[in-house]
Amino acid sequence: MSCFNQYNIIFKLLSEVIVMKYLFLGFFVFVSISQTFADSREEQRTWLGLFMRKKITSDYDLWAETQLRHDESNQTMNQTLNRFGVLKNLNEHHEIGFLFAYVQSATAKEYRPTLQYVYKNNGELNSFSVRNRLEGRDIENNDANSIRFRSQIRLAHVLNSQYDLVVWDEPFMNLTHEEWTGNRFIERNRAFLGTRVKFENISFEVGYMNQFIPREARNVSEHILTTYFFF
Repeated sequence: MSCFNQYNIIFKLLSEVIVMKYLFLGFFVFVSISQTFADSREEQRTWLGLFMRKKITSDYDLWAETQLRHDESNQTMNQTLNRFGVLKNLNEHHEIGFLFAYVQSATAKEYRPTLQYVYKNNGELNSFSVRNRLEGRDIENNDANSIRFRSQIRLAHVLNSQYDLVVWDEPFMNLTHEEWTGNRFIERNRAFLGTRVKFENISFEVGYMNQFIPREARNVSEHILTTYFFF
C-alpha cells in the first residue's frame, strides 16, 4: 500500500471519529438544555414502528409503514400513523419520493401528502443521511391547512457485523401560521440515540428518543422508548 493511501485511510478514520464525537455532543447538549432551561411537562411514551421497502422496478421502490404511539403517562393510545408511497432512486446518493400519511389521534384525523428528498452516503464504518420532507397537513373539520418542513440528520456507526450505533436529530418547522399550530416556526424537535440490530432479511432499531414540543403555556418534553422494525 502506498504512503498516500495510508495517509488517506488515516484521515478518513479521523474524520469519522470527529463527526461522531460532535454529533453525540450535540445530542446530549440539546437534551440537557431542553430539560434544564425549559419549563416543561414531562411525559413518557412507547413507540412501535413497522417499515417496509420493496423494489417495484430497478428505479422505483414501494414504501409502507405503520406506527403505534402509546402514552404511558395516561395509559392510552396517543396516536396511530399509516404512511405509504413511491420512492425513486436517482443515483447511489440521491432519491426522491411522494408519500401520503393518515394519522389518527385521540382528538383529530389528519392527512399528510408529502414530498421527500434523501441524500445518503454509506461508508465502511459510517453511513450519513439527510432526509427532508415537505408535508401538507389537513386536519378533518378544520379549514386552516398547514405546511411543515422537517429535516432529519442521521449518522450510523458500525460496531460489528450485527450492531450499529445510531444517532439522529430532526427539527420540524412550520412554513405557515395557524392558530392550531400555535403560530410557531419551530413546531417540535426529535433527537434519538440507540442501536440497530441487523439480520439477513430484517433489522430493528431500539433506543431513546426525546421529543421536545414548545408551547405558549408550558412546553412538553416526551421521553420515548422507540422500537422500529425494518423489512
